[in-house]
Amino acid sequence: GQRVSLVRTNVAAMFRALLAATLGLAGLSHANSVALRHAQQHAPEEQLFTVALRASTGHAYVPVSHRNVRPSQRHVSLLERSAAFSHQQSRQASLQTALYRMRAQAQRVHALQYFGEVTIGSPPQTFTVIFDTGSGHLMVPSVKCDSAACAKHKRFQANQSSTAIPISWADEPLTRAEDDTDRDTMVVNFATGDAVGQYMRDKVCLGGLSGKFCAMADFVEMTEESDDPFKDAQWDGIVGLGQAVSDAADFNIFGVLSTNSTPSMKMPVFAVYLGRDIDGEAEITFGGVRKERMASALTWMPVYEEGYWQFQISDVLINGKSTNMCKKYGQRQCQGVLDTGSSLVMGPENDVALILKELSFERDTQISCTKDQKFPNLGFVIAGKTFEMEADDYMDRSQDGHDANMQSCWAHLMPVRDTGRGPIFVLGMPFLRAFYTAYDVKNKKIGVALASHKASTVHSKDVVVEPLVALRPGMDDSAGKPAAAVDNKRKVAEAKKEGH
Repeated sequence: GQRVSLVRTNVAAMFRALLAATLGLAGLSHANSVALRHAQQHAPEEQLFTVALRASTGHAYVPVSHRNVRPSQRHVSLLERSAAFSHQQSRQASLQTALYRMRAQAQRVHALQYFGEVTIGSPPQTFTVIFDTGSGHLMVPSVKCDSAACAKHKRFQANQSSTAIPISWADEPLTRAEDDTDRDTMVVNFATGDAVGQYMRDKVCLGGLSGKFCAMADFVEMTEESDDPFKDAQWDGIVGLGQAVSDAADFNIFGVLSTNSTPSMKMPVFAVYLGRDIDGEAEITFGGVRKERMASALTWMPVYEEGYWQFQISDVLINGKSTNMCKKYGQRQCQGVLDTGSSLVMGPENDVALILKELSFERDTQISCTKDQKFPNLGFVIAGKTFEMEADDYMDRSQDGHDANMQSCWAHLMPVRDTGRGPIFVLGMPFLRAFYTAYDVKNKKIGVALASHKASTVHSKDVVVEPLVALRPGMDDSAGKPAAAVDNKRKVAEAKKEGH
């Protein structure tokens, strides 16, 4: 019996749970409202762990698709396997493909990254990683990788871990591989490159060297990496936090830790906080939420379709006035997804074109504007409440190359072609910087609150905070002139020293 190769789309899962509460990294996850806050106040120290996130601008970095290939079947395409899907699975695959395409487009246009740490193995090996609510696997370079891109990063050394177990098949995540040449291979496509990996199982801890939550879980060790985007990346790998996007439950890192971690995680919730600016604080919290990061109570909404953190949007407002654009989609209304791996707010072409026009961007996402020109607020009605972004949340200004009273203004919105399956708005980093988001993996809920961007000076035994370094590498500015790198490393070092 030759094993049948499986193409894992997990779209239903990705769209069910993708950003049910958020972005995702730009607000990776956030917890329930009153009950969660009460639990945080009275929880023992190990129940809540916060990982500081480093932010940087650079090349595209999150996965835009993946597939599994077995030794006997090295070329498998989604189209070739689509006949094997049920009608519902085929529909979910279309949604996944559409989201992947949107993420890739955003990463090419406006790349921005936040990253922190995770440890793998016994003793622990520390990796710098992207936390991505739009994908489903933990992926790190392998010591078996001899690509130039891998050589510049920390690589997982299975022979240095007493708890490492090689895994043969994606659909048998507990089966030890007896033959290294007869194993599933995962091919991962990024917006600007590719990677190939094999499956492993080992002790995984969220929170770096001081990781609070640890459990045996499956992950992917990358055995090949293309130069772009990996070679010059300031991170080693990716932690996928999609609720049901993984090849199997054992690959869902947060799902595994929320039920089987040592010490026990009392609340199956993660939350994402992003600072307004590159030099601001940013973090992801595991096991609960931090009320000091919220300027309002959390509003909770159910995941509309499992897979991604997906939810309903009943209306889009411009300066509080309804656009009525969601009515034409019937009971399904508009659909939103929280995605920490998307650097823009994206949506169906016609809808976003209308929004841009109402925001004074008539023909393009970049216009010439006066220094004192005012722009409308952009609001999304979710679970009966309006979440309104001010102009500074969804756009940037620059005076480079202009006279004293003129500027360039550009909106961080991107129109994309409709999926044909209904409207999908991907609420990426602009939304996640304005709002604190929480993700409840057990109850399949997403929480959103207005973010508080005051500096956090709270010392709490219930909260462990690892400040995240934010970095914008040196690059050309909007006028084509070299601009120096900007980061908050000194601020982070001071915060760690003071124990914030």
